[in-house]
Amino acid sequence: MKTLLILISFLFLTNSDVMHQDTPLQIDKNGNIIGLPKEFSPAKFDLNKKILRINDKEIVFPKCLNYYFEEHKNPKLHLSASWYHSKEIMPYYLNFSISDKSVNYGYTILVDLETLELIYVEKPRTEGNTTYNPEVDLGEKCLTEYKNGIKTLN
Repeated sequence: MKTLLILISFLFLTNSDVMHQDTPLQIDKNGNIIGLPKEFSPAKFDLNKKILRINDKEIVFPKCLNYYFEEHKNPKLHLSASWYHSKEIMPYYLNFSISDKSVNYGYTILVDLETLELIYVEKPRTEGNTTYNPEVDLGEKCLTEYKNGIKTLN
């Protein structure tokens, strides 16, 4: 399934007819994610506790994923999302992009906006004019811990 999603993502990047841009989002001082449609409210992310809530779903990121938020010395977190494309092509998603200007790589964590399931983690790196986006192998234990951590709130 992941391979299929990666291939579809590649098609989006190489075919200008279907290419779209993610909508940039902001996080206010209270952790509210600003810029998502009402159907995904409430939307919050607590960077210190690594807790994401979208609507009635919540995930506390497991320790195996916390590393990607904390690895850089001066991390910059950018959030973006897409919910206006066909779900048959790719689920609606929230994109965490973590970077640091002092290094040539960062991390991308892609999460399904409706279920909070993890779509993938990539480690984009730039060499000259080329950017590589290899997927990070999180291991079965981490993936299971993540999946089991998704809660539906009342």
